[in-house]
Parts: sequence; structure tokens; C-alpha cells
Amino acid sequence: MLSEGSPGPEALESSYRSRICAVIVTYNIGAAIHRCFDAIRNQVGHVLIVDNGSDELTVRELHSLAASDFVTAILNERNEGLAHAYNQAVQWARDKGFQWILTLDHDSEATPGMVDKLVQAYVTLERQGIRNVGVVGANPFDQNIQRFIQYLPREGGGAALEDEGVISSGSLIQLRVFDTMGLFDEDLFIYYVDTYFCRRLVRAGFRIYVCPEAVLIHQEGSKRRRKLLWRHAYYDHYGKHARYYLTRNTIHMMKRREVSAGDIYWMVRRTCLDHLKILLFDEDRFSIIWYSLKGLVDGLRGRVGPLDSAGTATHRDG
Repeated sequence: MLSEGSPGPEALESSYRSRICAVIVTYNIGAAIHRCFDAIRNQVGHVLIVDNGSDELTVRELHSLAASDFVTAILNERNEGLAHAYNQAVQWARDKGFQWILTLDHDSEATPGMVDKLVQAYVTLERQGIRNVGVVGANPFDQNIQRFIQYLPREGGGAALEDEGVISSGSLIQLRVFDTMGLFDEDLFIYYVDTYFCRRLVRAGFRIYVCPEAVLIHQEGSKRRRKLLWRHAYYDHYGKHARYYLTRNTIHMMKRREVSAGDIYWMVRRTCLDHLKILLFDEDRFSIIWYSLKGLVDGLRGRVGPLDSAGTATHRDG
């Protein structure tokens, strides 16, 4: 933890990097991993790559990156899910003595100085007497629709802004937070892992902030532009398995009452609009709707964890 006697911004620039471990979770990204890696490599002390059972091309690229002393690769034999990969990273970073972890998706790209701004946000908040900072998140710029998801960067900068939540990619978290919080919820496997983590943070008494000037280039799903009559609409094109998890995890969190009424409204509204667009635009609409229905049923039954090759959730009932 930083104290009132902590060094100023200039001194921090030469000291904090060694205390930050960035984790990149990969899955079948291939050579495109270099875009994410090259953007972050000089902003942190170490890069940990956790791969979830990727193809040979991706594994070959990861072996090449891991030849460097400041890169470590953990190669899982199968897709263990985003939450499990982050938990592996937390435990690894703890064992190696890091102070912070920076979580990244493999299709995200840190802009120059992003980590500097996140750390300075932490420093400023603690100097203001705010000791319960749970996470400081970057400001995601959605490359698909060419706009910021949360805030517009401010001319001249400013203090970090308190928020209800951040996306997992670009989140800077002090590892001491996990001593109170515990790890990420692996029951969710993928999708809403960040939403649930943020809700738990707030319940545990932590505060969440976003630094609007710490920009992260991000791709929110796979948005496609479609025309209906005289209007254009963006359609979130997820595969059938992704749609299963989105539907199931929505039900899962609602049943456990882990989200607010506002969260429930947002998730239900998103689910209804997404499925309307699936019916209107998606060529694989019937297969995707089938998997969504399966997610609905499994959510109501309390099934959690990953789907196996036969399309069955393999973990215990929740």
C-alpha cells in the first residue's frame, strides 16, 4: 500500500513497473497476440500469458514470446475459462512477490502511458485518504463502433471517476484486494466475470474507479452493422457457445441475487434486444437460439462451469 510518504510521480515512474504483472489470457489468437503484447511490454515489470488450450499456431507464438526473461507462459491443456485463467495469474503473481496485477484480454491494446495513468490514479486516491480502492480501470475505446464505452477523455486530465464497475480488460488491481475478496468466480466460466467481481468488491467495502485518460483499445464482442428498412443497427455477433454462457450466467446471477435491480433490467433488456437481432440478422439464428434456450434451462437448473464436447455443463450444479 502507498502511504502519505510515498514518492512523487517522477520517482514512481522508475519504481512501480517492477511491481506490476500484466496477465494476458489467450485463446486461438495466433500471431495477433503480438499487438496486445507489444503495447504492454514496456509498461509493466512482467508479462504473464495464460493460454486456454489454443491451437498450434497460437502455442508456437507463445513459446516464442516466453523465450524472453520478462515473459512467462502458462499453457492449459484445455479451455478452463477466463475466471480460472485470472485466478492462475493472481496466484502466480502473489508467489513472485508482485504488488499489482493488470488483467488484459488478448484482443485489447494498451495505449502509450496507460499504466502510468492508472498507477497515478491509485497514488492520488490514497493521498486523498481513500484506502479502500478495489480496482482502477482503463477507459475502453470500442474499435468495432469507434467510440468510448464509458467516458470521453478530458482535456487536461483530472481525477479518476468512481463507477459501479469496469470491464476485466485493463483493470489494475492490488493483489492485497484478493486477500479480502477471494478469487474470481469460476462457476461463470466466461461472460459477466467482471460484473460479478465488481459487485462483490462493492459489497466488501471497496470502491471502483475509472481513469478516463488511460485509454484501452478494445473490441467488445464482434459487432456487425446491419440495415433494417431505412435504419442501421449494430448487432453483437456471438457464436452459439458464447450465447449459451451469456444467457445462462444472466439467470445464474439473478437467481443468486448478486446483482441490483438496475443490473437485472440492463441484462434482461440486453438479452431481449440481442435475441431480436439474432432473429432478424443472424444466418445461424436457429442454432444460436437453441443454445440460448439451453443456457436458459441450465441457468434455471443451476448448472455452472464449462460445456463439454457434447454440449453439457460439466461442473457441479450451483
